[in-house]
Amino acid sequence: MEQQLQATSRSPLAELLVLALPTVAQMASYTVIQFTDTYMLSRLGELEATAAGNASFFGFALISLGFGTMWVVNTLVSQAFGRGDNRACGEHLWAGVWLGVAYGVLLLPVCLLADEIFNLLPHESDLAKAEADYLAIVLSFTALRLVAAAAGQFLLAVDRANLTLLAAFVGAGVNVLANYVLIYGHFGFPAMGVAGAAWGANVGAGVELLVLVFCCSLPSICSTYGVCNWRPRWKRLRTLIKVGLPSGGQMLGDVTAWTAFSLWVMAPFGTQAMAANTFLMRFMSMSFLPVFGLSAGVTALVGRYIGRGQPDVACQRAALGFKLAAAFMLTCGLCFLFFGGAMIGLFTDDPEVRRMGTLLMKFAAAYQLFDALYIIYVGALRGAGDTFWPAVATAGLCWLIVVGVAGVLAYGVPELGIAGPWISASVYGVLLGLFMWLRFKAGGWRSIQLDAEPANVV
Repeated sequence: MEQQLQATSRSPLAELLVLALPTVAQMASYTVIQFTDTYMLSRLGELEATAAGNASFFGFALISLGFGTMWVVNTLVSQAFGRGDNRACGEHLWAGVWLGVAYGVLLLPVCLLADEIFNLLPHESDLAKAEADYLAIVLSFTALRLVAAAAGQFLLAVDRANLTLLAAFVGAGVNVLANYVLIYGHFGFPAMGVAGAAWGANVGAGVELLVLVFCCSLPSICSTYGVCNWRPRWKRLRTLIKVGLPSGGQMLGDVTAWTAFSLWVMAPFGTQAMAANTFLMRFMSMSFLPVFGLSAGVTALVGRYIGRGQPDVACQRAALGFKLAAAFMLTCGLCFLFFGGAMIGLFTDDPEVRRMGTLLMKFAAAYQLFDALYIIYVGALRGAGDTFWPAVATAGLCWLIVVGVAGVLAYGVPELGIAGPWISASVYGVLLGLFMWLRFKAGGWRSIQLDAEPANVV
């Protein structure tokens, strides 16, 4: 209860920043990992950097259903925290753990099919082989990544975001070091190239999970929230599945569509175009991943105030989150617009890749404001438990516009070049941002009732 009282006494901005800044920094650490991963591999060649970028997109697409579901652990724990139902907080954590392990086991057979998957795509044989190697290695650690996601969302929801940050920073540091050792072959290890980057990611994920487990086991957390009460509670699992699967489906639809965009829609323009697209995505992640951290803070606060019966305050926190996100992403957009060529030049000396990358950076700059709308208000809707229709809208618009219309432009109107697909992608960003904002403003989420069961329910 002391934690709840401290949170209530903070100013709105301080309350949001105390929750969000550690998570923003956590997401920034993931951005650093992606950036350094691509940079290290680009020193070996554009094929290696492109292979890891494509395979990481594909791997995240497969894992995204689980990640999106784990984010709802934040929603359920935040609402229980707001009600003062501490035991339910721990029970929702364990629902996430059990579901994450199950999903990770289900994905293991895909590791054996990685070669067949990339051989089906119109990629050069060397590129497809490197992509398959990276995918098979990264997917083998899916269960660990999802358990870590559940633990991180739990700590965020119970006002221990600084511990989530600690775990992320330690994991990121280990990841970067492992990449340096395994990609290039230092300290007696063989040079593994793309496979080394994948194993480096796994080592970092494993270390991050160990730190999170240690933090959740601290007496002040474990005893307060019943973290050691590990046995499955089927009603908690059903609640997480009911609310979480649409959230996971939303992420799955979004990520798989963008994966299809990168691997299939951009394929007819050649490896140079896919390289430019990969480098662009690394810079885009520098703008949107930290805002996803801010969105996680908004999710926690919206859930918390709904748990306290204060939906109007939840609206105010969402609006504040958007103002901060818009300021940051518009600044990133200006950097993309005016310094895009120099930024792409950090990864390549190829003039054609740099030309195409500079053009793509202008498209990325065009919808930064609407991306901020989408990220913040989908987080606010998730905090309220409104996950189904946002998932339908995201998947529908993404596959219709980012894959369907963009594919028609890429294959049917090739004279537009890489600009054709990205015009379509930019329209998608605008429409989706407006949809999430209008849906939250409509207020239908105020009538949603999630999980108010007593903590001893089994």
